[in-house]
Amino acid sequence: MATVLFVYAHPDDESFGIAGTAMKLKDEGHTTGLLTLTRGDVGMWFGKEKGSWTPDELARERSKEWREATKVIGFDHCRLLEWPDGGLRDSPVERVTADVVELIRELRPDAVCTFGPEGAGSEHDDHRAASFFALRGFHRAGLPEEYPDRGPAHQPKRLFFNASPFVADFPVVAMTPTHTIDIKKYEERKKQAFECHKTQFKDRDRFNQMLERRGGKEFFHLAVDRSRAIGRAGDLFQ
Repeated sequence: MATVLFVYAHPDDESFGIAGTAMKLKDEGHTTGLLTLTRGDVGMWFGKEKGSWTPDELARERSKEWREATKVIGFDHCRLLEWPDGGLRDSPVERVTADVVELIRELRPDAVCTFGPEGAGSEHDDHRAASFFALRGFHRAGLPEEYPDRGPAHQPKRLFFNASPFVADFPVVAMTPTHTIDIKKYEERKKQAFECHKTQFKDRDRFNQMLERRGGKEFFHLAVDRSRAIGRAGDLFQ
């Protein structure tokens, strides 16, 4: 059995992208973890006029939604950090990397999944920053001399990026899939997870359109594979 850690920028990123895969891995006996780097405090609060709420109020609400969604998905381990929404790329590199390294060393995952460097096709700065920090943490977690106060070194075997074969999903290019996961069995639960994010219902139509277009599948791009280098080949997403 394997452990897989998912690293994303905002509450709702997990429901949009990888909820079905996380559910399937869990049902197959694997251990799943989620690290969300921001509380989404400068996003939109659908149903309330801008200026009628504060970033702190939105952060509290989206944190609550995130907890509800992660319960629906069934992650074994979840951690929500408070790096600035909309400013993740400008956050202190070493401190954010250390937070990623810390959870990798705690959970000791076989694989890490995150956005691609293009930001999952959207070119969202926070998405691209999450990819950067996940990749940086992936490599540095295996170096004992890096962040020695964040636990004993651990090197995951594989790093995956979110991917899509559909140009229509995004206004720009996305990662080409190397792995396709059949999540048809989990589509209704994936919808339930997204429905927890009530402040983000402005994206409900887009979510449902993507779900329909993808036909019961989620897609990943294998970016780093160290499995042979450490003598343990195998496909975590077989």
